[in-house]
Parts: sequence; C-alpha cells; structure tokens
Amino acid sequence: MTERQNDKVGDDSRVTRRRFLQITAVSGSLLLGGKLWHLARSRTQTISETRTLMGTIINLVVVSDNAAQAEAAVTATFAEMARLIAIFDHRRADSPLALLNQTGRLEAPPPELVELLSLSVAYGRLTDGAFDISVKPMVDAQRAGETAVFSRQRLVDFQQIDIRPEQVQLRQPGMALTLDGIAKGRVVDGATAVLQAQGFPNVLVEAGGDLVGLGHRADGQAWHVGIQHPRRQAAGSLLGVLPVSMAAVATSGDYRYRFSEDGRQHHIIDPHTGSSPTELAGVTVMAPTAADADALSTAVMVMNVDAGLTLINRLPHVEALLVTKSMQLHFSDGFPKLT
Repeated sequence: MTERQNDKVGDDSRVTRRRFLQITAVSGSLLLGGKLWHLARSRTQTISETRTLMGTIINLVVVSDNAAQAEAAVTATFAEMARLIAIFDHRRADSPLALLNQTGRLEAPPPELVELLSLSVAYGRLTDGAFDISVKPMVDAQRAGETAVFSRQRLVDFQQIDIRPEQVQLRQPGMALTLDGIAKGRVVDGATAVLQAQGFPNVLVEAGGDLVGLGHRADGQAWHVGIQHPRRQAAGSLLGVLPVSMAAVATSGDYRYRFSEDGRQHHIIDPHTGSSPTELAGVTVMAPTAADADALSTAVMVMNVDAGLTLINRLPHVEALLVTKSMQLHFSDGFPKLT
C-alpha cells in the first residue's frame, strides 16, 4: 500500500449530518444538497438554475454567449428530468416501477426503464451482487426497524428479474425493486444529453450528489469539485478539490440517510447480509456516465477496500476514492491528484 493509498485525515465524531461534495465554479460555489447556491448570471454568460424535483435538489449551470437560448434549454432539461424521474421513482404510486413492484409484472414497459433495469442487472453481475436493485425488501425492513431483516434475503436476487422489451416480470413473489442506487445518475445523463443536443458543450448538471461536468467554466477552467470531509459539516472542511471536465462523479456514503441513531444502519444495505457495510464511510467514483458512477459508488460502499479497488482498477476510464470510517483515504491507480 502506497503512502497515497493510505492517507489519513482528522475526524470529528460530533457531527451527525454531513455533506460530501462541493463544487467551486465561475464566481461562486455550489454545496451539493442545496445548502448554498450563489452561482448567478454574470458578464461571462453563466446561466444557472436550481429546482427541487421529487425531493432532490437539481442544479444546472450552462456557459453560453446566448442567455435566452440557454434559459430555454434549461427549461427543456428540467422537463426531461421530471419525465425520467416519473418513470424511475418507486415512491410514486403511478410510476411504471411502482406498478411493477405492486403486481410483479409490467406490460409494455417504457424503453428507458427496460434500459436502466438491464444496466442494473449487468452491474449486479459485474459486482457479484454487491449492487442489487432487488434489495428493496431488506431496505424497507431496515428502515422500519425490523429485527429479522435477513429473513428477506430470499426476495433479493437480481437474476430473478426477467427483462424483455414487451414485459418485465419478477419471478419471485414478494420481490420489489429500487433504482435509488442508479436512477439519479441516469437522470443526470438524460439532462446532459438534452443540453448537448441543443448545442451547449460547457455545462454542469448535478442532482443530489451525482454530477456531470462537460467542457469548462466561463473562465476557461475545468469545473472544480471539492470533496468534503465526511465527518465534518463545515463547508470549508475539504479532503481536496477535484478538476472535472468530460466526466461524471458520484458519491455514496454512510451519512446521507440513517436508520439508527448511532449511524451503523443506513440506506446502503449489503444484499448478502441485510446490514449496512462497516468498513467505508464514503466512496467517490469518476466514470464516463453518471449512471456508471452512481452504481459503482453504491457497489464499492458494500465491498471492502481491497475488493473495491480491484474492481475499479480493472474498469477502463473509471477511478475512485475510498474513505474508511477511520478516515483512511484509498485511491485507485489513476485517480487525479487532489489540490
């Protein structure tokens, strides 16, 4: 293990709510999670807007010399994001995913859902089940404080999802799916595609910690992503700043949604055990798409450090930073140097 792979940072166990990523851009900064947004229009024609969709804070930043066209593109982008969320959100009773969970079968599924389910199953195979969208029964049991979470394991098996263009079926009665570990990334990718199609190559799209940064800021510099200390709430407590251009970044961590007061049980569940992972506090992944980064950050959180780095290092154009609960930093082989 190199010195860089085993860096250690200070801890502050008194903090119970945390933010992990911070973006510094143009003439201000964006704290992911919506705590601070003061990127505004300027002479450099940076157009930005923040909205909340289905409980998630969405930030769009477009660099352009035509503010009117950029604003129209931002409006179209939010509409596309809302459309995708309506497909992927299992909490909406009328969403295709919710209907699939209710009946175990979905006829004529939207192609976007078929695509994302297929990608999710592929990541299940790639990670030996560390990423498993059928983990929802375990997550629900953990959230409700049930003691027999592991008894739900018979319902957790991504290989029991039958995906076809004309129909999706859950082979095991009682199965239910959640796309929470990949859908935000897919929505960010969809938003980015809209902006690119309308002729905007320099954009930043962020949704609840998943982001894509393309091109550059109005000052010609790369987008800067500040990786915040996972055990300190103060906005300036950074592990470092990561330059992002033509890449997606996503972070998973043990601090976002907790099911127990001590934080040991949270929204990330190991599908093999029914419990939250015990080694890692946070994982930041850089990948070609936000869906890839989202799924991989979730999967690596479930793995141990060695298994996670082994996986990341064999994937092309993918890098990761792993932070253990003891605040040890572990970098993949090609992770950019933090400043």
